[in-house]
Amino acid sequence: MFFDKEWGGVEPQEVTEVPFMGLSKGLIEVPGIAHLVGKKILICSCGSGIEPTLAAKQGGQVFAFDISRVACLNTKKMATYNGIFASANVADFNHLPYLDETFDIIYGCSILHHIDCVLAGKELRRVLRPGGGAFFRENSDRNPVLRALRRLCFGKPGEHQKSKFWFFERLGTSNEYPLTECEVEILAACFDGNIYRYNEHFGFFYLLDYLVFRKGWVGKLLWSVDQTIGRISPFLKKYSFYQEILLIKRK
Repeated sequence: MFFDKEWGGVEPQEVTEVPFMGLSKGLIEVPGIAHLVGKKILICSCGSGIEPTLAAKQGGQVFAFDISRVACLNTKKMATYNGIFASANVADFNHLPYLDETFDIIYGCSILHHIDCVLAGKELRRVLRPGGGAFFRENSDRNPVLRALRRLCFGKPGEHQKSKFWFFERLGTSNEYPLTECEVEILAACFDGNIYRYNEHFGFFYLLDYLVFRKGWVGKLLWSVDQTIGRISPFLKKYSFYQEILLIKRK
């Protein structure tokens, strides 16, 4: 299975922050939520186990799931190594095994573009308590330049994605595609329009390292270029490859 292989080889470590694009991201934070203490939290796609572990260290009561058995084992090992507890179960995002209105906070990173937003959006709303929030750090299909290049090189959403275009290799699963505006609208509808979108970082040139160079120092250099552009022209952040999405259940 692709994701079992993807998350294999993770070693338990002391968790103090969430990594982001090779840089430190700090603590898990959700807009409008002052702290995680005492909150019942669901981590979607637990992967390495870092995010569930950090959420628990911040005082949350943490539950996590992933379609990958290896990811769930990573979470349990990471939590144990850090002296905390986090539940982790193999589950399908489109059919969550949790009771209605269970969680105060739902959190995920790079997961929404893998799932059926019609089914998963309904499940998110179902398991979230009134007044609760679902916060996701995602990729984005909103940049017209990146969108055109992506479709030219690898195919359109819904199609079997080409694995290679000249010497550019596409990473990820065979049907993986950045989160589209249509999918964002579907999620918004599931939450009666209570959606908030953020662009904390501008990401554009960094993708060259991700797709071509794959050298740590090149990535850091290009990331610095992107952040400089974002500071000089903040209106461009809307077209970043990276975005944050907050869904609020009002009732």
